[in-house]
Amino acid sequence: MDGTCSAELLVDGHRILPRLLEDIARAERSIHVSMFLWFRDPIGDEIADALIAARRRGVTVRVILNMEKTQMGDPFSTGEKEMMRHDPHVDHNPCDVEPMCRRMHEAGIEIVDSNIDYETLPRLHDTRLRSIGAQIKDTVDISALHIDHRKIVVVDGRVAYCGGANIGAQYMFHDAFDPTKDSHVEGDERKAAGQPEPWWKWHDSLTRFEGPIARRIDEHFRSRWLLDGGAEYTAVEAWTTIEETTDDAHRVDRAEIYVNEPNDCPNEVRELYVRLIENAERSIFIENPYFYHPAVAGALVRAKERRPELEVDLVLPARRWNDNTFAHDAQQHWYARWIERGMRVYEYQNHFNHLKMAVVDERWSIHGSTNLNYRSLEDDKDFEMVVLVDDERLARRVLREVRDVDIEHAKRFDERDIRGLRGRLRVRTRDPRTLLLLSRRVL
Repeated sequence: MDGTCSAELLVDGHRILPRLLEDIARAERSIHVSMFLWFRDPIGDEIADALIAARRRGVTVRVILNMEKTQMGDPFSTGEKEMMRHDPHVDHNPCDVEPMCRRMHEAGIEIVDSNIDYETLPRLHDTRLRSIGAQIKDTVDISALHIDHRKIVVVDGRVAYCGGANIGAQYMFHDAFDPTKDSHVEGDERKAAGQPEPWWKWHDSLTRFEGPIARRIDEHFRSRWLLDGGAEYTAVEAWTTIEETTDDAHRVDRAEIYVNEPNDCPNEVRELYVRLIENAERSIFIENPYFYHPAVAGALVRAKERRPELEVDLVLPARRWNDNTFAHDAQQHWYARWIERGMRVYEYQNHFNHLKMAVVDERWSIHGSTNLNYRSLEDDKDFEMVVLVDDERLARRVLREVRDVDIEHAKRFDERDIRGLRGRLRVRTRDPRTLLLLSRRVL
């Protein structure tokens, strides 16, 4: 594990955006951004403008994004196009990111599209990367099914963000949403009142790290950059000092990165979750938007059977606000087994819950991009990253600011609710997004 660093939990877009813009404005040498989705809406443009301003003052800026998948934003159920039709200031297709990318490129920002053909990976001098590239090439069957799902920003090799939030108006915003109001109703009310940000906002997070772990995250960015065909560059030496910690950020002693990519190795993130669950002695908290992979879902069942006193809290999206109903069916398929064994299962109300976090034994906390579904947890699917932090203070902060707060805005399921679900279609598939391409069966 990496040595002392600082960690700052940023829950929801109104906390993420100003902190991110502040770090971009303070950058002196380099900014590296790797985003699965980056929409050309008011937030996407604001961050692009901040990066252009950084480049103009001499900062090197490199960006990895998936242009094709962003253009498919609504097939990915983001609701981006519909949402932007509610904003009178947006008169273009926010999923068409080429004009934004062209504007950044003309300002001197280097951009790489992560939507690549894995059969034609670039020739590399680095023997380690050549080996990784060969493993990926041998593993991948259909390039379109493998996406870089990570959400990473690294500034000067010193500060790094990772978590669930992409760049767009659902994920980042200036005005906090009201968790007691339906997101669509709230958006309509803002539009009717002529207020800014008439959008339906998601519940999401990024965690900001400072110190040696940021450099490790930057190394993963560089590997991905080169494998995606980006120009070679020499990594900057990061500052070793950590800024003075605040009430929102504090020092942690141990943090470690786990990644997944389509290669010939077991999925690191899946194995991490299973190991932590199996070794849990007191408590488990998981909040995730797509939770149905049997390796992790089944590990919870086994852990609770071995230790009936184990406290388990799960906070998941509610059907009405879930962006993927097939995933929701697969998720609810596990409810009966979880609830029968005494786990507490909650569905977050009013806004789509896109957080991807976990805490075990009030000590270990997981921060990153990984969903607990087939796409993220199979050996041969998406590129993912999480940071595991061994720090009781941060773990308890997650429990206090995420679990305890979100339970107040969630519905707890019990046996009566489960009886109401028994007649509903159940789908278990390698991934709901590729339902028509891969095998399926009714459960």
